[in-house]
Amino acid sequence: MSRAPNVLDYAVAGNERMDRLRRSLASVAGSLIGLVLVLLIFGLWEPNRFLSASAFGNVFRTNYTVAIVAVGATFIVISGGIDLSVGSTMALSCVICAMAVKGIQFPARDVGQSVALGAGAGLLAGICVMGQLLQRARPLWATTLISAGAWAAVTVVVGLAWYVLGGAKLAPMSGLGGVLVGTAVGTAVGLVNGALVTSVLLPPFIVTLATLQAIRGLAQYVANDVPVSLPTPETINGVTAAAPLNDLHYGSWLGLPPNVWIALVVVLVAVPLLHFTVLGRYTYAIGSNERTARLCGVRVGLWKLLVYGIGGATAGLAGAIVTSKYTGGQPTEFQGIELTVIAAVVIGGTSLFGGEGTILGTFLGVLMLGFLYTGCNIADISNNIQKMFIGGTIVLAAAIDRFRHMRR
Repeated sequence: MSRAPNVLDYAVAGNERMDRLRRSLASVAGSLIGLVLVLLIFGLWEPNRFLSASAFGNVFRTNYTVAIVAVGATFIVISGGIDLSVGSTMALSCVICAMAVKGIQFPARDVGQSVALGAGAGLLAGICVMGQLLQRARPLWATTLISAGAWAAVTVVVGLAWYVLGGAKLAPMSGLGGVLVGTAVGTAVGLVNGALVTSVLLPPFIVTLATLQAIRGLAQYVANDVPVSLPTPETINGVTAAAPLNDLHYGSWLGLPPNVWIALVVVLVAVPLLHFTVLGRYTYAIGSNERTARLCGVRVGLWKLLVYGIGGATAGLAGAIVTSKYTGGQPTEFQGIELTVIAAVVIGGTSLFGGEGTILGTFLGVLMLGFLYTGCNIADISNNIQKMFIGGTIVLAAAIDRFRHMRR
């Protein structure tokens, strides 16, 4: 028979909430102070050029992709993980979005290619199944048979599907359809990362470092190492879905491109999702102490898989909508953006040790980096010096986070 909560229980719970609130406010305060300092320094240095509506608008126009990706990265880092593959995921989603709007043309049928693709997907599935079974202490013979069966089944299904689709051409989609397809591709990449992390228990750094290379290669392979151009109005019976897609970046609504408003919506949706839902509570719990969370009945593997799926979805969305900026898919773009994203998350007060962080802090970190880059450009500071500034800022933010942990 369970005991009814008493006054002491409510007091303890209240103290825990207040402590968590104080830590969140402290992390946000650091990024807010940093943002104010950047505004003051460059505002006093070049007030006419830096403190202008055009300069502020340029910060939002050039950083909406970082803001979207940083939202998903915040979930991952709070859970105790990291994702280095976001740049490659954005490139793949950008290419796929452009191909979907243009009309996807599958390669001619090739038995060897179908077998290789099927075997690769089957191997990935077999590894994940084996990892799950070994974690559950299943007999080795059963683990081997089931894993081999999963590998064979996925190999056959994927190989046959690719062979059947060989030479086919899908009809062009609308801009919205292309964005949805690109986002779905990013989500799939995130789920693959999460499956490898949770099933095989590989370190997130190793998994996402591997997919960083693999997904980049896939994006370049799909695009044949050349940009995928969006169609012109004369290409599809005088009407094209590319025009509204281009308007996402080059259009204007209330003085800003629609892509900026999409980024702000993502941030606003993520705030209650992280701070007021079961997903958010479990994300913090897993990042604080995964073993304790598991002992408390939290299905750690499932929730971590979902968190990596969110990270992939935000990267996919960012890659898909930025297609409007380049008027096509760019397989070689976004290299190094993962470092900017991690910098924004860390500067925003999210702990690299997991268990702490806020969406607001991350958003302030994105703004701080954006204004810092803009100020450096306005002040004619070389790109090399800018990189030194950013590197030093990351070290300072990480050191402050470490000092806060040492005091506990």
